[in-house]
Amino acid sequence: MKMLLIIGPRARHAELIALIEGAGVQAYTELTQVTGEGLTGKKLGTAEWPDRSTLLFSIVPDGRLTVLKTSLQQFKTVLYPEEGLRAFVLPVEEEL
Repeated sequence: MKMLLIIGPRARHAELIALIEGAGVQAYTELTQVTGEGLTGKKLGTAEWPDRSTLLFSIVPDGRLTVLKTSLQQFKTVLYPEEGLRAFVLPVEEEL
């Protein structure tokens, strides 16, 4: 098992959920209205920097991870450069 952490454009939230579900992953957690600064600029939810991001994370069985990573890579190709999408795979040591 791995934890997949995805930070993406708020406007693409529904599409990101569809990618997760399309890979057969049944559960995820989401944090909407996330603010921060990265390679694609500031997304602070202010008048000057009005956009925000969405953060999704899920514990993904090893057999589903490759499918989901491939889907995310393909999805990145249709984004506008300023939208940005980052995904990270983290180890899961145990589940309680």
